[in-house]
Amino acid sequence: MLYITGITGHTGAWLLKRLIKENYQGLIKCVVRKDSDTTLIDQSGLNIEKLYGDLNDIHFLTDSMKNVETVIHISSIMYSPKVLESAIKNNVNWAILVHTTGRYSKYKSASEEYIKIEDSLLEMKDKINLTVLRPTMIYGSSADRNMIKLIDFLYRFKFFPLFGKGENLMQPVHAKDLGNAYYDVLMNKEATMNQNYNLAGKEPISYKTLINIVSSKLHKKTVLISIPLGFSIFLAKVYNKITSKALISEEQVLRMQEDKAFPYDKATKDFGYNPIDYENGIDEEIKLYLKSKGKM
Repeated sequence: MLYITGITGHTGAWLLKRLIKENYQGLIKCVVRKDSDTTLIDQSGLNIEKLYGDLNDIHFLTDSMKNVETVIHISSIMYSPKVLESAIKNNVNWAILVHTTGRYSKYKSASEEYIKIEDSLLEMKDKINLTVLRPTMIYGSSADRNMIKLIDFLYRFKFFPLFGKGENLMQPVHAKDLGNAYYDVLMNKEATMNQNYNLAGKEPISYKTLINIVSSKLHKKTVLISIPLGFSIFLAKVYNKITSKALISEEQVLRMQEDKAFPYDKATKDFGYNPIDYENGIDEEIKLYLKSKGKM
């Protein structure tokens, strides 16, 4: 029996589509919220039991995980401790946890809690088989909460402020590639059990290149205004002193200079991970955005 959290979310929906495509035969338990859109689940034709509950509720988790063989936890890393505790109580054989490459940031506010949570869970490998997946920035639809904001800004404004030189590397990963990865990890347990994988996009690209790709596909001519890093930090300090609702902090400016690129050759070797490149991957998201604006 398979137990999945976050199946109605951005990447979880792609996992469900893959399960449907492969005509998965096992019983699946899915934790959903009462206000979740479960249309795809209801129309899947798969043997799925919907569980309405709160991932913060340890009693709900423990009761609902009875007779489960494998857990795929796609929802927030913040729920991972309780999910794993419940899995161990129920003698679940294998837990696949979707976390984040955010743990690698050198800035404590971005990584400290991720590291604390994940390392504490990895210490429990003697009690349960455990695989950790760490995606980079996720994109692919308006649900991504990251790239869609950039697309909207570049659509509406001609000028774009660039803190520093914009040469820091990024490697966004498409939600579909992640959904497929979750399935392929599950199907290749002899290789993937008790392993950790970084899941990134096809290849690293600079932030400036990423912006130019989006602008080009929006048919916009964006003027990049490069603000020296030192002055950017100064502006962020002043901005945060002026208002308590600042949109960007000094540390966020510094974090924007970090390279966020990660090799994934281990994932390719163990379960055939082969992500799409960003230039092709962002096409659909931009088309959907333009359609929402009545431009297509």
